[in-house]
Amino acid sequence: MTTPYRWYSIASGAALLALWSVLTLSGLVDERSLPSPVTLAQTFADLLARGYSGSPLWSHIGISVFRALSGFSLAILIGVPLGLLIGRHKVLEAVFAPIIGFFRPIPPIAFITLFVFYFGIGEGPKIGLIFMACLWYVVLNSAEGVRNIPDLIIRAGENIGLTRPQLFFKVVLPAALPAIMTAIRAASSISWTLVVASELIGAQAGLGFMILDSAQYFNLPVTYVGIIIIGLIGLVWELAISAVQRRVLHWQGK
Repeated sequence: MTTPYRWYSIASGAALLALWSVLTLSGLVDERSLPSPVTLAQTFADLLARGYSGSPLWSHIGISVFRALSGFSLAILIGVPLGLLIGRHKVLEAVFAPIIGFFRPIPPIAFITLFVFYFGIGEGPKIGLIFMACLWYVVLNSAEGVRNIPDLIIRAGENIGLTRPQLFFKVVLPAALPAIMTAIRAASSISWTLVVASELIGAQAGLGFMILDSAQYFNLPVTYVGIIIIGLIGLVWELAISAVQRRVLHWQGK
């Protein structure tokens, strides 16, 4: 985003914050249903000082980031190579197409009960739920990136004498990178979105736990603070992935 347009984003955020403050501090909206920014700032300061449910706030943030990053990283490590292989080999595509086609439309939340039954309530099921949700997007986008490589490029690599490994690393992988980065960007958003859902699996710490537990006791300021923290971390995460994408695909738009 260029500098002039960035100011529009800052202005819109400031306007929203001002409207929120006016509505709550003037009494037009009951603070019991929508806490004011001042109340939330005080709640955030209290959470920093005292933590929540016996754990520091940074501990809740750290465990949620760990779960999201673990599931996301596993999906990338397994999904990208698998997607590239499926895109290159028709036999693998035929083998995995019905499996992916069956599991992809099922919402990950539907598996929560089964994950608890088979794997308990440790970290594994939480990370596994995020991994499963991200995996299909990574595999499908990576495979599609390979399929969209023009045959002319592949044949040109073969004609100049590239071996199979050289063809893969010097032709196929670079040509599929835009699709792979799109997959990574989508998976990063999905992994962080699913943090709250994954922490339904018997979590005793994490931002999702904090939101769900405080909502049960109608402690809405803590609930809103947790939601805002998730949104801010998601924004930073998105900006970081976008920066990596611009760096890796530096030739695009030139």
